[in-house]
Amino acid sequence: MTLTLILYTSILGFLLYSLLNRLLLSRYPKPLPPGPKPWPIIGNLPNIGQKPHQSIAAMARVYGPLMHLKMGFVHVVVAASAEVAEQFLKVHDANFSNRPPNSGAKYLAYNYQDLVFAPYGPRWRMLRKICAVHLFSTKALDDFRHVRQVR
Repeated sequence: MTLTLILYTSILGFLLYSLLNRLLLSRYPKPLPPGPKPWPIIGNLPNIGQKPHQSIAAMARVYGPLMHLKMGFVHVVVAASAEVAEQFLKVHDANFSNRPPNSGAKYLAYNYQDLVFAPYGPRWRMLRKICAVHLFSTKALDDFRHVRQVR
C-alpha cells in the first residue's frame, strides 16, 4: 500500500515538474545568452558579490560580453562591453525602448496611456510633441514664470 502511494506520488511529481518546466520554457522560446548557472530561488545574486562592476567584468571574461543572469525571479541580459551596448542602444533601439509593464503604471497611468509609460509608437510621439510645444516651449515657460517665482 505505501509502496504504491510512493510510486504514484513520484509519478505525479515528475509529471508536474515536466509540465511546469515546459510552461516556463514556453515563456522564453528563444535561447538566452550564456551565463552562470543560477541558484534555485535567489538566482545569480551570490555571484554579484561586494563589488558588482568587478564581478560582472570577471563573468564577462568567462561568458562573453552578452550574458544572462537571473536576479531572484527576474531574468536579466547584461551588455558588458561598449560594442554590445551600442547594439542595444543605437542599432536596435526601437526593440528595447519600451518600459516593462507593472501594476502601478497600469492603474495609476490610465493603462499605460500617459507620456511616461506609453509604449513607443505614434501615440507616444504625439504626446511628446504636445508636451514640447505646449508645456516646455519658451513662451509657455515665460507664461508660468510667476508661478515658479512664488514657489
